[in-house]
Amino acid sequence: MNDNDLCLEIENIILTKREDDYWDFKQAHHANTADLLHDIICMANNRADRDAYIIFGIVDKTGEIVGVETDENRRNQQEIINQLKSKKFAGGVRPKIEMRTLEIQNHEIDVLIINNTLDTPYYLIEDFHDKERKDRVVRANYIYTRVSDTNTDIDKSADHNHVEYLWKKRFGLHMTPYEKLKHKLRTRSEWVREEQHHYNKTNPEFTLSFEDYEKQDDPEFYAYVMTNCSTYNSILNANYFGTMLYSRGVVFLDSGRYKTTIPEWGFLHFDEYHQDTVAFKYFEEDDISYLLHNYLFKEDSEEAAYARFKFLEVVLVFDTENEKNAFIEYANCNKGKFTNFVKDINCDYSWIEVNNGRVHKKIVGDIKAGIALKQMLNEFRKQV
Repeated sequence: MNDNDLCLEIENIILTKREDDYWDFKQAHHANTADLLHDIICMANNRADRDAYIIFGIVDKTGEIVGVETDENRRNQQEIINQLKSKKFAGGVRPKIEMRTLEIQNHEIDVLIINNTLDTPYYLIEDFHDKERKDRVVRANYIYTRVSDTNTDIDKSADHNHVEYLWKKRFGLHMTPYEKLKHKLRTRSEWVREEQHHYNKTNPEFTLSFEDYEKQDDPEFYAYVMTNCSTYNSILNANYFGTMLYSRGVVFLDSGRYKTTIPEWGFLHFDEYHQDTVAFKYFEEDDISYLLHNYLFKEDSEEAAYARFKFLEVVLVFDTENEKNAFIEYANCNKGKFTNFVKDINCDYSWIEVNNGRVHKKIVGDIKAGIALKQMLNEFRKQV
């Protein structure tokens, strides 16, 4: 998540003036390591099944922003990572964290992000006794979690039903097959790839299959930024025990050197009657189509890498659906900026060989629109 999206989310959280199952307010950084460690473990084992936040510089109950600029106990990311590395976690698996500093209402707010993983439950295998507070001990083999706005007490273990959930999460038993498929697509090394059939090593019930492809007579505009504009189409089917979970068109670009799922169409409307319209192609990062786009990419092929680079020069990739919607709203209100970006593209693409002048004009227009909108998206992200 970029800083702009994170800042917007944290601002909305602060406005609630309450804590919840994946965020916690702290007026200042922890005065002792035991409380910090306990809070991180609780958040890493949260029941919300998502990234969690410990937000420093906010007064609990009131949501008042006081900042951490003068906090004597302030820790940076590396200091917290070092603390986690020095503790004996079960299996040597530790919570994954990231510290971000945001400026809100002229104050510095530290946001400790505890990443959501399937490695739950996180717990120690050796008691940790705090040197500053002898009475604060993070217990070995105690499972701590967070339910609603409450952490498990440091001297207690979580209820049986919460512990059961965390173990189910480790083995993916809390996911639907579709969610599990998305998760497994993020790890390419887990898959065995045969010509027209792929399967997951640890869960071979998940398979990917390709239907016979055929030559495409009228390639999309992004095919013409390749070294070779020849394309072929295929259908990729993702199955679970033979049941189709997802199906998507795949295009083989640059005469088969690079293949990708076909991106979605998006539209800008510069007038209320939708007469002045610009079309573009896009992905959303968390969508299964984009996960498959990454999965299909041959990382060891220089030709595929170059083709992918050219492809993504004219195809937009949004962080989230919210970013896509916000950008479209922004672009709809900035036709002049879009027009200027298009005018600044000093290329007529005369090498594109099509017999119809109208078709050539449309292809060039779509390519330039893609390039211009990529530039606008970069500018939009800096302004938000």
